[in-house]
This record gives sequence, C-alpha cells and structure tokens, in this order.
Amino acid sequence: MKSTVLDGLGIKRQTDKSSAWGAAHDYLRKYEFFFRPLRREEFTFLELGVFKGASLLTWADYFEKADIVGVDIEESALERAGGRVRVILGDLGRTEFLQTLAGLGPRVIIDDASHWWPDQLRALFVLYPALESGGLYIVEDIQTSFEPLAGHFSAGLGFRPFSLLAKVAEYMTGNDRPAPIFPDQKLRPLEPAAEFHEEIRFLADNTDAITFLERAVILIKK
Repeated sequence: MKSTVLDGLGIKRQTDKSSAWGAAHDYLRKYEFFFRPLRREEFTFLELGVFKGASLLTWADYFEKADIVGVDIEESALERAGGRVRVILGDLGRTEFLQTLAGLGPRVIIDDASHWWPDQLRALFVLYPALESGGLYIVEDIQTSFEPLAGHFSAGLGFRPFSLLAKVAEYMTGNDRPAPIFPDQKLRPLEPAAEFHEEIRFLADNTDAITFLERAVILIKK
C-alpha cells in the first residue's frame, strides 16, 4: 500500500503507528482503508493506552468531527487532553472500569494498552458488545501472542489472544449453516475451542469481517 493522508498525519505527529517514525508499526497506511468512510462523521473514537499521546492527536487531525477519547492509568496522560481530545484515567485490568467505557457507545475501539493476554481478552469481551453496528475493533500488537514475547505477556493465561481471534475466523466460516452441495448437513468449525467457547461463538455471530494485518487484527461488527 502507498503512503496515505492518515499516515502522513501520523508521521507529522510522530506516532509509531505511522510508517516512518520510531518503532514504525506501519498501521496507518492499512487503517485508512477502513477509516476513510468515517472521516467526516460524528462518533466516539476510543483508544486504550495513551503513551505519549501522538496517536490521539493524529486521530483528531484525521477525523474532523469525532470525539477522541484516550484511556490510560498514568496521570501524565491528562496532558494530552484538549479540544476534541479527552483522556480518562483508569485501570483497564478491571472489568468494572471497562464497563464504564462501554457506556460511551464507541464506533471505533483500538486496544493499544498493556498487550498482556488477560487484558486484551477482557477488553474485547467487555467492550465489543458496546460497539456500534458497523463499528471497528482493533487489537494492536497481537505479536505478543508469539515467542519470544509470549512468556512475558501471557501473565499466566494459557490461551493466546491470536489463537482466540483465529478461532473466531474459523467459527465464522464453519458457521452451522447448511453446507453447499450437502444441504441436509451443516458446516462446523474444525475443532471446538477448548476455552472461551461461548465468547468465541458470540464474537463470530456478531462479526461481519475479521482482517489479520501484520501485528494487528481488525473486527467489523454486524
């Protein structure tokens, strides 16, 4: 993909989500395909994890009417608030706090917080139901599901977030609907998930599309 308007703004704001700054995750060139229809819409954009706030400013530059909400546990994140950018302090490891964020009714959610497996799954399970129809949920830095990072980010959990999202894609394909050629039989997932079966089933039943990028996964809600 060629460089885009969004990527150019990200480079200007010096966010590592761009193609040419710092760690250069190079997300923005790919995100713009999904974000372009929302550029002039009024909605709530929720980003978990503020860090230095460069991405919050990038979203505010790109989305002309959106309310940009960043969430972090560090008080220094409040310095990034201003204009259409708001910062909420709280512990994303607490289900009760995530439930308060669900009340914002976001249309886009980006999880760029701790990247710990329990935190990634907890946020997905709590916030995805609150996402608007047609909304986007993005899990960034999903590479923490893989070695040599897995040992640090698993936090004792035995089920990788990447494996769960891959299983969502599997459930979406083997979706219990009549099988072509064999209408008296139904398509089935290759293997039922050993853990989080109900959560995976919910995500699959409520997702129109799931896209795997390098180091990120995007879900589009029905």
